[in-house]
Amino acid sequence: MASVSLGTIRRGRFRKEKVAIKIFDGGSSLPGPAFANAMKKMLEESSGTWRRVDHPNLVPFYGVAFSLAYMPALVYPFYANGNILSYLSQRYPGEVDLENSDRCTVILKLMTEVARGLEYLHAFSPPIVHGDVRSASIFVDDSDHAVLCDYGLALSMPEDLPEYVLARPVGAARWMAPEIMETVASDIPHAPPSGRTKQTDIYAYAMTLLEVYTGLPPFGQSVTDRRGTHPLVRTDDGAVKIVFEGGRPPLSGILQSNETLRTLVEKAWDALPENRPDAAEIIKILEPMVPEDSQPAPASQATHGGSSKIPAVLQQLLGYPWNRIRTSFVSGYTSLRGLR
Repeated sequence: MASVSLGTIRRGRFRKEKVAIKIFDGGSSLPGPAFANAMKKMLEESSGTWRRVDHPNLVPFYGVAFSLAYMPALVYPFYANGNILSYLSQRYPGEVDLENSDRCTVILKLMTEVARGLEYLHAFSPPIVHGDVRSASIFVDDSDHAVLCDYGLALSMPEDLPEYVLARPVGAARWMAPEIMETVASDIPHAPPSGRTKQTDIYAYAMTLLEVYTGLPPFGQSVTDRRGTHPLVRTDDGAVKIVFEGGRPPLSGILQSNETLRTLVEKAWDALPENRPDAAEIIKILEPMVPEDSQPAPASQATHGGSSKIPAVLQQLLGYPWNRIRTSFVSGYTSLRGLR
């Protein structure tokens, strides 16, 4: 159905239900089948945990397909509403960050549900760190509930790969907590970067709040410093530099005028991880702000199935969220650290 940076999204059916099938792209610089085998091993090990996850605000894991193509594929429900930004743009076209609007109320409800999903993951045994919280990882189901995708996806590479091959999962820089950027690379060959914690998920959640209210990625607005107003931050490198210098994106609209939301965001993206609230605290802050008639249905009524809302199909496919697995001669993670 669509080609994306990490591979190909195909539409299929599993037990009569419409599903999305993500077939990973192995790339052209990989040495034979080693990378594909490593992916298979990682997915086999992770699937035992994923299949135990059961929460109405988390995308259910259907399984891994190993015989559809050279590389393995993940199978999930198909969400015709697309991700949260697609859903909001379809429901409220042209309306962004307006206070006292239905859009703001819906965002509060959806982001409260995202916090519930994070609370479940962080309390799981063993705890699951999402690692890539942002709007592209949040879908909206047919019952208008938020469901969080791509939780706990990690990559483990075999030690026998050639030295010049580096494969690391790299989160989107604009949502990345400063302590992840500062993490020292592992001495283990081809090991993924460490540094992702429950607290880095909370930092990314704060950036996602800003993203869904403004409709722009973090640092998508003008940034002001002592020298005046800069144009839009057009590259991830520019955003990383600002974060390293202690800066954060400017707040506007309801996130600026509403003291409760402003305080929540500022605490959640605090430079010190221990100062950030946990997911349970975020829920306690947001729940009283959601009108009673906007409260989500009981878990037993929440559904995740797809539908035949055809106008949203292409947007959903092109925006399907998956952790960025970047294989190159120089890892994205190393390049971020080089900006210091």
